[in-house]
Amino acid sequence: MVDHGSAARILVIRPILKIAGGRIELAWWDGAGAEAGFASLAVDGDPDHDWPGLAEAVDRARLAGCRRYLLDLERVPWVNSRGLGRLVELWRGIDAAGGRLAVVCSSDRIRNILRISQLDNVLRPLPSLAEAARTLADGS
Repeated sequence: MVDHGSAARILVIRPILKIAGGRIELAWWDGAGAEAGFASLAVDGDPDHDWPGLAEAVDRARLAGCRRYLLDLERVPWVNSRGLGRLVELWRGIDAAGGRLAVVCSSDRIRNILRISQLDNVLRPLPSLAEAARTLADGS
């Protein structure tokens, strides 16, 4: 279910906690216009620690040529150590495959957790989708 034009697009990964519907939405985005959603994956675990199918979806996108990924944390109200582990796992998988991950997070609460855990140096959260698109476009 991967678009053949995926090499030029950004795969947007948008986790939504169980308290707000419990899913991970996946969409293709060109960095400027509307998104084209293509999958919604259920989340499991207590609370929301298991993301079944996400690694496989990212791998399918990579095999189709995708190298740019955007993790949108705007609908994530909190994260604990296990959730941080999932973020690191996602980043490592994308990085090891030669991809680039931009993280969007304007929440002071989540940004502070990333700062305290020193993951802000690795994930480098950005405040908006527009800034993330620029970062992925210019390679910085």
